[in-house]
Amino acid sequence: MAAMTQPSPSLYAAVLQALRSTDPWSQPLSSVMSGFVAHLTTDEAESLPEAIAGVLPMLRQDRDRLRFAAEIAARLDYFETAGAICDLALGLGDRGLLLEAASLCGNPAVDSGVRARVSEAVGNDPAGRIRLDFSTVPVTAEEVHLYRQCWPGVGEQDDQHAVMPMVVLDSSFDAAALLRLAVRLDEAGSSVRRLVPAAEIAPWFGRWTVLVCGHPARSRVLSKYPRFSEYRIIVGALPLDDRGGVQLLTKINACLRGTHRLSLDSATSDVPTVVWDPGVFLAGAYVTKEAAFLAGTTSSSLNYLRRRGLLTPRTSAGCYWTFRDVVAVRTWTYLKSISPRRVSSRVVMSLARFAGDSTAAQLGVTSSGDVLVNQGKGWVDVESGESPLEFDNIADFDDVFRPFSYGGRETLDLLRASENTRLDPTVLHGTPHLSGHRISAKALASVDRHGERRVIEAAYPELAGKPFEDTARVGVQLLSAV
Repeated sequence: MAAMTQPSPSLYAAVLQALRSTDPWSQPLSSVMSGFVAHLTTDEAESLPEAIAGVLPMLRQDRDRLRFAAEIAARLDYFETAGAICDLALGLGDRGLLLEAASLCGNPAVDSGVRARVSEAVGNDPAGRIRLDFSTVPVTAEEVHLYRQCWPGVGEQDDQHAVMPMVVLDSSFDAAALLRLAVRLDEAGSSVRRLVPAAEIAPWFGRWTVLVCGHPARSRVLSKYPRFSEYRIIVGALPLDDRGGVQLLTKINACLRGTHRLSLDSATSDVPTVVWDPGVFLAGAYVTKEAAFLAGTTSSSLNYLRRRGLLTPRTSAGCYWTFRDVVAVRTWTYLKSISPRRVSSRVVMSLARFAGDSTAAQLGVTSSGDVLVNQGKGWVDVESGESPLEFDNIADFDDVFRPFSYGGRETLDLLRASENTRLDPTVLHGTPHLSGHRISAKALASVDRHGERRVIEAAYPELAGKPFEDTARVGVQLLSAV
């Protein structure tokens, strides 16, 4: 069993307060844990399993909260709490608690003595034995479904027994980042397992499993399960910021298919795209019609700027424009829509040379074509690096992204074209897509331009009962652009 870090008294108190203040009848795990884990330090996250194990006996008289706390531990795969949950299950005669302990004992890193105690208590109960031991043979349809969920790496998988996806996390990562990712994965509909470096590797690695790990863990898994697809292994350090977390969730989701994919709406809806990060600002690959539509202009105007040398699209395999190009032209169009006098096309050239700035607190542009950045110390010209002595009224780029009218055309909000439509230059090459899904607005419109729900749901079963009509309408506009 992995050694646990001794929690501080304040962490014990915080965990107990969080559990006692929750409503186990109506609050999902994610709503309880998301706010709680957001500001935990690495040391606190490392000792959280011990803290939960320590406060469980204090909930003995409140059976509902006790079960809820045990469910939290099981869903985060806090196998270190199995012994405490087993003791309470035996003392209270609570089968539900015992099943949670059995689930935790499915992790090979659990203490062998705890496993033996849980195994004896479970006896011949199929629900407990399946959770505990992959060599158990399921009999009924319900048992087969449970077995598929617990041990997706055993035998051939099929869609007859639909199960939630499983994400296996390398526990050698930073504990705080690991915990935040685990909570977000649970919120998005995935089961979570922790892979401990020194422990045996369980048969978790099936068709609907994704492994997020470092290089040593990757080698260990592939030596044990050589048939596990490299496509479903994501290697690299965990991100420490919200935007990086969303990108990782999106990458995990790309490894899954059909009804086994994550639901990312709630996990990503409140995380803004950091558009000035160079990796975002320089991304995207738009065909001319789409780039012109998003910029609030026409294809002929975009080609005019190209012929004059103000913009240079990528031409290695066709003509494609970057997100930076779209912003440059959209900014010029926006300034013309609000300025009573002529706006210099130099703004297009200035923005076309601008490579982004991840430290920018604010960006602006003047009608004379100067692009300015504010990093918290006042405006600075991005080309000269100097503070301008005097300048025209500055248009904030936040306004450029919002809808506006020019020349009889109505532009959409660039990053959020409709309630359920998002644009991220790093997702699907930047084309507007359905929030929480890697499904473009154009793809929905291509299935049925009238947006008929039954037709689109037949093509995308994972959208059954979910709102997407507004995104399909955005797709129609993109396909009809000139």
